[in-house]
Parts: sequence; C-alpha cells; structure tokens
Amino acid sequence: MSRRLGLALALAVGACGSSASEPAPPPLPQPPPPPQPTHLVIRVHDEHDRAVGARVLLRAADGTPVRFGSLDLWGNRQAQTGCEFAPGVVGTWDGLVLAYGSADVRVAKADCAIPPGRYHAWVWRGIEYERFEADVDLTPDRGAVTLDAKLERAWTPHGTLSADLHVHAAASPDSLVPNPQRVIAQVAAGIQVIGLSDHNINGDLADDIHKLDLDSTVVSIASDEVTSDDLHLGVYPVTVVRGKPNGGAPIPADIDSATTEQMFAIVHKFPGDPIVQVNHPRFRVAALFDGAGWDGTSWPPPFPLGFDAVEVLAGYTAANAPGDRRIDQCVHDFYTLTDHGKLVAPMGNSDAHNLNWVHDGLTRNYVLVDDPRVAPFDERGFIAAIRGRHVVATSGPWLDVEAAPQQGGATVGPGSVVVPATKTQSVWLDVTVEQTRFVHVDALRISVGGRRTRTIAVPPDQRSFHWAGSVFVGMRDTWIGVDAGGDTPLPVEQTGNYQQDKWGKPGVTPFAIIGPILVDADGDHRWRRGDANVKL
Repeated sequence: MSRRLGLALALAVGACGSSASEPAPPPLPQPPPPPQPTHLVIRVHDEHDRAVGARVLLRAADGTPVRFGSLDLWGNRQAQTGCEFAPGVVGTWDGLVLAYGSADVRVAKADCAIPPGRYHAWVWRGIEYERFEADVDLTPDRGAVTLDAKLERAWTPHGTLSADLHVHAAASPDSLVPNPQRVIAQVAAGIQVIGLSDHNINGDLADDIHKLDLDSTVVSIASDEVTSDDLHLGVYPVTVVRGKPNGGAPIPADIDSATTEQMFAIVHKFPGDPIVQVNHPRFRVAALFDGAGWDGTSWPPPFPLGFDAVEVLAGYTAANAPGDRRIDQCVHDFYTLTDHGKLVAPMGNSDAHNLNWVHDGLTRNYVLVDDPRVAPFDERGFIAAIRGRHVVATSGPWLDVEAAPQQGGATVGPGSVVVPATKTQSVWLDVTVEQTRFVHVDALRISVGGRRTRTIAVPPDQRSFHWAGSVFVGMRDTWIGVDAGGDTPLPVEQTGNYQQDKWGKPGVTPFAIIGPILVDADGDHRWRRGDANVKL
C-alpha cells in the first residue's frame, strides 16, 4: 500500500468516528396538513342498531332553521326545488329527509349545502319514536363531523301496517313533487303502505320504490282521487294501465262539474269493487259534508252513502282550535254515521301535496292485519281489514283497545264484534294510550251508542296510560267508540306549518280514534242498529 493511500484511509476512519459522537441534525420542518372541508355525516338507527329513515332539522342559536331550496312565488309551498344530495337524501325547506338513515352533506356557503356554523339538531321518525337532539359544530375546516342519532322507540303497534292512503306527487297539478321524493318522505315518517292519490289518475309508486331499493321497507297501493269542484273521493286499489289516459281510470272529460250523485256513479264504475273513501269532508271547500250543508246530526244526510271509509283525520283539518273544533266535528259526523248503521272505517291520511305545509304521515292509519309484512304484501288481507274497520287513525297517540263481554266470550279489538255467550248488559274494556314526549293527550273518551259515557283524564307527560273498567251497554245491539286527544299542538317543525301559515292556528293537535266495536247485546249473531241488519 502506498503511503498516500494509507493516509487517506486513516482520515476516512477518523471522520466516521467523529460524526457518530455528534448530535443528529434536527428534522426538516413539515408543512401543516391541508385543511379538511367540513361535511356532516349522519347516521340514524334504532335501539337495535338498525338503520332507519328519518328527518333531520338543524337550527342556529337564534332558532333559525337550515332550509334547502326555495318556496313558490307566494312564499308558501315547496314542490320541485328540494336538493337531492344522494339517492334517498333530500334537502327540503323543512330540513333533511333520509330514506336509509344515512347521509353525507357538504358544508359550504352555497346552494344545496349547509352553511358553516354551530347548530342544534333535531332527528325524528314519525310518531312512534322519541325525538333525538344534539349539538353539531360545523365551522370551517373540521373535516367529517358525525351526527349519530339513536332513536328510542316510545311504543310499538304490534300486528299492524302503518299506512298513508291519500298523498299526491308529480301527476297532480297542485303538487308536482317528484315521485321518488314522495317515497323518501313517506319512508322517513315510518309509513309502510302508500296510497298515491293523484287527481283523476290511476297511479302507484311501485317503480320508484324499486329503483330506490326500498321494496323490503314500503309498498304502494294503486289509487286515485276522483276530483270534482264539490268533493273528492279516494278509490283503492285500482288497476293502472300505463300509457292510457288517466292511467286507465274511467274519468269523464267534464268531471270538474260532476254532481255529487254523478261522482258516486263514476267511482262505482271502477272495476274490482275498490274501497271508496270520502276525503277531507270538513275542508270547507271540495268537502262533501260541508258542501252538502250537513249538520252532522240529521238523518238521512243530504248525500249518497255509497262509501266504505271517511277521513276523520285529514292532514289539512287535523286541528282543534278555539272557535274551530274541526277534529271534534269530524268525530261527531263519524259517530252519527255509525249510530245509524252506516258502518265505515275511520281513516287518517296526510293528503300531502308538497314538502313543507303538511308533512308525510302527519295523520296516518294503523291497519290491524294477519300478516304485517310488506314483502310479501297481502293486499287482499289489507283491504279486507279496512272494510272490517280494523283501523286506528291517529295524528300522534296510539290506542290499544280490547273488549270482552263480562258473561263470557271472546276478546276483540277495533272494528270487531262482541258476541256474548249469553245476553249481556256490560262490556269490559281494557285501553292503553301511548305517546311520545312531544305528544300530549289530555283525555281518553268512551262512547256507547253515540253517547259519551266516560271521559278519563290522562296525567300530563305520561307516555303510557292504562284504564280498564266495565261499560254499561244495555240489552239492545249497540257499539262502543274509543278516542283520545289533547289541545296542545305538536311541534310545528315536525308537522309542517300549514295550520299556522294558512289559518293562523297554533298547529296540529294530537288525536286517535278506533274503528268502533260492535256489540251484539242480545247474542243472536245479528247486529241491528239504525239502517243496519248485519249477519255476524
């Protein structure tokens, strides 16, 4: 080895040893991570961690709600301007509507977005679950902000299907709401059976339900609202013929000017013997009972009786207010019909036309059926249950009613018949009223043969109230009516603002009514009352 090469190696070794003893240089500064745009991730589920459809309303500190889209030229209704964030997620004037219980919504100063800010959230699903509340911070650069809403079930309507059998969508000129958005709003309210009732058109929502992959959640009954200037009649189920005028409905060109008698003749021409339902009979306009000048008491009434059901609770008239006890009037009408032997089902339907004024499922029916499934759906059994008046109609509370003769016999529920083993003078009633914390029922009422016999106070803020007792019915065939209600309006955010906006009333009030229980008091297996002589 040359002397020069050895010296170079020695220097190299010395240099390595020297660097090992010195501290390592500090790491180079790293750039901060880029800010993550804020977006709201929503997850709504029940107590069993199953995703459920729901509505979500965000409110700023001053109470101002986050609204999406716009209203019509008169500043009243929203039909076609909802924001479609994703399949099954619609932003409306009254908040977000979720079909699947999940959503991811951007936060930005833009149309169809949540403005940055801090909000208090309300999350609810119809009337069976308690409302969930939480605060969310949606200020800028927070990335994904999660709203995890676990809904508590307040009551369970066992053995029923929830149904809204009078709703409007795109084919109704006074609605125009896209069909998929109507489905989403119904599912978010917990409705399982939808009756699409566009004016003078046979239609259904089956294709829209399938495209939204909601076949296991909700089903559609083909329906029609046969409409004239004087009255509206719901007809279901009907046959939809795609591509034919009016969807195949036998509607004459001059339907607007049809008389009441002509209207009933038209609906009875529909094939298949469908249900004929009198819609909003006390709406003051296009309302059969109002237009005919019926006082709700005189008999016979001044109109044909060719119908199977009547809306005792309709979305636009579901309110008792000072000077306008509209629900009480409709109940009185219904009980008069029953007392004279005209047996029809008491119905509750929303008549939803837009996305804000009257919310979907605001008033609804719980139809007691043998098979409470939508996949498969026993339509024949469902229709038979309505004909049999096995219905609870409600705008908030649930009524569980059982009756039995005290001398022995079967226990029955709404719309059924008490047949005693021997002649009876009394019937034993067992009634439970259930409600969420945002529903306030004041009284449970029991009527026998059209005469109110009991008014039982329901304690304030009691979610479940039970009453049982003996009810005197006498020795003649009669009937028992049970209803429950209160005068404290439901939160307008959860119902829609029609009552306030249109009439200056406080809002929708809670009420529930059952299909009357018939009492065959003399045990001869016939029910005779008024004009009725029914073999049991």
